[in-house]
Amino acid sequence: MSPRASSYDNIIDAAEAVVIEAGASHMTLDAVAAKAGVSKGGLLHHFPNKVSLLMAMVQRQIKIHQDARKKILKNIPKGPSRELKSFIIDAQNKDPMHNRLGASMSAAVAHDPRLNEPIRKVVRDNYIKFTASSIGFEKAAIITLAVDGMRLQEMLSISPFDDEQRSRIFDELLRLVDEFQETKNKAQK
Repeated sequence: MSPRASSYDNIIDAAEAVVIEAGASHMTLDAVAAKAGVSKGGLLHHFPNKVSLLMAMVQRQIKIHQDARKKILKNIPKGPSRELKSFIIDAQNKDPMHNRLGASMSAAVAHDPRLNEPIRKVVRDNYIKFTASSIGFEKAAIITLAVDGMRLQEMLSISPFDDEQRSRIFDELLRLVDEFQETKNKAQK
């Protein structure tokens, strides 16, 4: 990794730590620079303002999920609805730190529509991809909405489900994808 890349990533790591500790609204460039062990000028070299740093944090989280889904896809046999299944399996992987970061970042995203755009694009692209699957628009949309709802409840720490119930719900969503696919295949024969 080049020094520039490691410094860039180190600053984002520090920003995430500051956001988790104090919230995105309390994140300052000075606090991030101190946490990263760089000068404010060094931070400004990579991120000219707070919005650019928050945008980089959003982009990193998107990439983390995209990379995780690519790995998951390698273990799902070729066939329809693979992308939707990878989405469900990715959501099964519980990460309390990601939830804390997401909850803290949601306030910043709500106040600055520019931060929402990359997230909006990913959500839109996912829905287009999933609802174009062979199980049909309505079923794919309902499953995707259920996964998004579970993630949001967990991010906000309001989920009423214990780990065993959570696991059963995700297993059922995967089963429904297969069931819907089987029904669609039988109807086409």
